[in-house]
Order: sequence, then structure tokens, then C-alpha cells
Amino acid sequence: MAFALAALVSTAPVQPAPGIEQIRAYAVDLSVGYNGSLHVHETINYDFGLTPHHGIFRDIPETVRYDDTYDRRYPINNVTVTATGASAETKVEHDSGLLRIRIGDPDATVTGAHIYTIDYDVAGAVDRFAQPFDHTELNWNATGDEWEVPIDRVVVRVSAPVAPTQTACFSGTYGSSLPCSSNAVASTTATFRQRDLAPEQGVTVVLAYPPGDVRSDGPILHERPSLRRAFAATPLSLSLAGALLLVVLLGIGRVYWARGRDRRYVGQVPGLTPAPGQPVVEEPVPLFEGVPTVLEFQPPDGIRPGQCGTLLDESADTLDVTATIVDLAARGHLRIEELPHEHFWQHRDWRLTRLDPPAGESLQPYETRLLDGIFGVASAVQLSSLRNRFYRDLSVVRGQLYDTTIAAGWFRRRPDDVRAQWKGIAIGVIAAGAGLTYLLYRSTHLALVGLPVILGGVSLLAMRGMMPARTASGAAMLSRVRGFRRYIETAEAEQLRAEERAEVFTRYLGYAIVFGLAEKWASVFEQLAASDPSIGSAVGWYAGPPGWNIGYLTGSVSQFATAAGGTFASQPSGTGSSGFGGRGFSGGGGGGGGGGSW
Repeated sequence: MAFALAALVSTAPVQPAPGIEQIRAYAVDLSVGYNGSLHVHETINYDFGLTPHHGIFRDIPETVRYDDTYDRRYPINNVTVTATGASAETKVEHDSGLLRIRIGDPDATVTGAHIYTIDYDVAGAVDRFAQPFDHTELNWNATGDEWEVPIDRVVVRVSAPVAPTQTACFSGTYGSSLPCSSNAVASTTATFRQRDLAPEQGVTVVLAYPPGDVRSDGPILHERPSLRRAFAATPLSLSLAGALLLVVLLGIGRVYWARGRDRRYVGQVPGLTPAPGQPVVEEPVPLFEGVPTVLEFQPPDGIRPGQCGTLLDESADTLDVTATIVDLAARGHLRIEELPHEHFWQHRDWRLTRLDPPAGESLQPYETRLLDGIFGVASAVQLSSLRNRFYRDLSVVRGQLYDTTIAAGWFRRRPDDVRAQWKGIAIGVIAAGAGLTYLLYRSTHLALVGLPVILGGVSLLAMRGMMPARTASGAAMLSRVRGFRRYIETAEAEQLRAEERAEVFTRYLGYAIVFGLAEKWASVFEQLAASDPSIGSAVGWYAGPPGWNIGYLTGSVSQFATAAGGTFASQPSGTGSSGFGGRGFSGGGGGGGGGGSW
């Protein structure tokens, strides 16, 4: 029967405007099954006119808005295509609730009239209604109202197991309630006809059947995602989220307990390591237990200020590097000269002069790299000239400073690598939590359950600084460094005089900087300088502008350290959107869409 209708469409006398792209005839056979299934057979006599085209495309909605909560779906399957006089090469795409059937050869073009047939099955097209009367109903936009070309003639034929109890047909643009040209029912088949449809006009048919003879298979509804509904605080969502949060927090605690705690030697005096041949037994440092310290009167084992700072806070930061500059100056490797101001609004600047290294003085690799990065082949530079160019050297120096802590056995892995690893893990957990939350948001009312995973990732991100762990050897050295810090913090001028080592102030100034005790240490020096003016000769590595005296040293060094830190870290900018009861209209129901040429 469909073939007869196709033949009628293709051979019926029509008078299309010559050379104009249009659909000469559009025939649609709809077959309704007892179980509510729908098979669609479309025959399209498409005239491309004189302009070459590859073929046509047919768009059919698979998802439409149902109400404020749900979308309605019309799953389409078993698509087959044939063509007369043109290529039937087909590409089927599902995109954003729309099925697009593209027909034609991308490497060939056609002109004139050609006939295309499209077959497909649709689920969920037949509904059940109690009002205005008990019935099952097919409401189908047979041609679609989004065609880009006019349609000269439309014939829609609907067959079912029984005769329809009521029919309607609407034509025109979307929302039109104009009736079609003719409706006819013969036994179990209803036929509808319409002429002269303009672009973006279509035909929609509505048929009612006894509910016992044609069952309903629709509507197939899918709840539209909603933040309010997805994140609703229900007993189930709160219980699941709370249980998952507990698991996440316990897991994070377990990770820190196993990986983030320092080790220590069992049975050793704090700060000491097992003697050769003595059994080595280690254990994690208990939580909330303070590290016992013994007063140290000098840097333990010759540890340098930068290493002290790195061991203390597990970070080789800019402060450790600037303290190293001060320490190198105090040890005779360079001289720092504060330059005079030409204008009161001018930024303070310093000249750094490299000196011949003292005899027998050895440097750590990071100290050598620091001096080479500052001076290069020059013997003197101004601090301001290093702005926006030293940051690469700073990164290398910091890396080498980390390496010294590994070489000394204070950490098993570089702390910056450990933090970077846990940052990556945390970001991965956050991404997984976000993905889980999105999936739950799209498909359930349990999106709250995904939030504990995100919270766990955020917690790991915040805790990454706690994950580097010192070895037992590192914990022992930490105890001694804290003992030396205690000495810097509690030393008195009289004690230093008794030691007859005025130069100890400058030697320990770099350590005071990393310990955050520069002002306290300076007050001791001021007391020494007040009682013995000759003590200023111990600070020959720093010179001030005219009018400067040794009493200004503390403030000058502090300003230098601040300026140097900002200069070393500075970088140039850029580095780095129901069809009855007066409610039917053209474009309503399932189906629809449109098409055109390509």
C-alpha cells in the first residue's frame, strides 16, 4: 500500500515552478500497532531545481519538553533509506535530542527531482487519556514544520488494528489550528491531505482509538535535571552523604597517619642518632607530642641558614635564599652596599660586589649556583638589575637546596615533589567527585552524595603541606636546629661578650632571619655596640650611604632581605555560552522537525 501511495505521489500531475527548489509531494504512511508501536514510512519527492546539491537531510526531534519537570522522549530506531535517481548514502546522528538523517554523496551533486524514502520505528508515541473521553491517542507532526523549502502537496495515511473513534488534522506554522484540506476514514485507515505549505509550515494529525484495542506505550518521560531536586536534603541523601563523608574523613586521616608523620629513633636522646653498630629502631612520631630540644650554642654539624629553614618548614622558600645571601656576605663571599637616594621617592637599591672566597671556605652547590646566578661574569651588580630575570636561577637554587636535604638523609623524597604529588591526587579526587556529583545530578535526586568526595579532595589539597615527612635522622637534626633557635632566642649581650666573639652576631644573622628572630638578635647587637663601639668592625660586609652608622644595620638588612626576596621572585608579565478539545495545533505532538538540502 505504501508503494502505491509513493507511486501516486511521484506520478500525479503537479505544476511546480520551474527551477525552484521545493518538495513536489510529501507522503507519510503511519502504521500503529496493537501494542502502541509506530512505524513511519516517508516518501519525499524533492526537486533541487537548477542548483546542484549533494542530497537532503531530515531532522526529527527525539526529545521535547513535556512540562516543568520532565522531557518526553521518542526513541527512534531501525532507520532505512532508499533513493531514486540519487545517492542513498546515509549518515545518522543523534545530537541534543535531535535525530538528523543526512542523505547523499558528499563527493557528488544532483539537480532536478528525486524521490527519497525514509523508514523508521518510534516508541512512546501513543498516549492514554481519560479526558475529554477515555481513549488512546496518536498526536504526530507528520511532516515537521521546519522545512526550509515549500511543500506543494502532503498526503498522510494512518493505519491501525481498529478504526479511529475521532480524527483531526492541523496545518500551518507552529501553533496554527487551521484544519487540513481534507480528512477521510475508510475502515481502519485515515487519510489526510493538504496543499501549498510554505517554508516552516507542516501537517500534524491526531487520532483516537479505543484503549482496549490500541494500547498506550507512552509517554516515555525523563526528568529534567534540576539543582533544587538533585540536591534535595532527603533522609536518604543525607544518610548516604553522611556515611560517605565519614568514610572519606577516616580515609584521609589514615593516609596522614601512615604517610605524613615524621619518624624518630626509639630509645635515643633527642637530637642524637644511633652509634655505629647500635641497633636502629624507628617509629612514627606520636601525634601532638612536642619535639624535645637541647640547647645548641652553634649551628649543629655546620648546617647553613637555608638548610635550617628548609628543614624547619619543609619548604625551600625565598626567605631561605635571601638569608643565604646575608650569610654568604657575613662569611666574606660578597659585600652589600646600600646606595644613596637621589630623590626621596626613589626606591632603595643595593650594590652587590663579589669577593674572593676566604681561604678554606667551601660552598654548598646551591650557594655556588646562587652567587653565579647573581653575578654571572660580573664582579658587581645592582639588586634592581636582577628584577624579572633571576626567577629561573631562583628555581634552580631552591631545587638544589631541597637536594641537600635528601643528600643529608633528612627526607626520603623532596618535600616539593611530595606536595606536588598530593596536589595531583587531590585534584584528581576533586575531579572524580565533581564527575560523580554531575552524574548523580543528571540522573537522580542524590547529588548531595557526591559532595563528600569533593570535600575530601579539597581537604587533601589543604593538607598537602603536611604530607612531607622527615626521616628519623631528619627529626634528630630538627631537634638540634630547634635547640639552636632557642639559643638565638634567649642569648644575652653579656653572654656574647664573655665568649669574646663579637663576630658571632653577623655569623648568626642569617639563621636569625630564617628563625624569624632578626629583631631579637639585633637588639643583642645594639647592646654590644653601645658598650663597645669597635664592635662595628665585625660588620665590614655591609656599607650604608653617607650618614649611615652601625645602629641602622638591623633595619637596613631587614629592608635588603625584603627587597631581595621580591626581586628574586619577580617575573615578567605574560610568562607564564491531547490534540482534541481545542488543544490541538500544527507542530504539536511527536515527530516534527524538518529538513532541507545540502
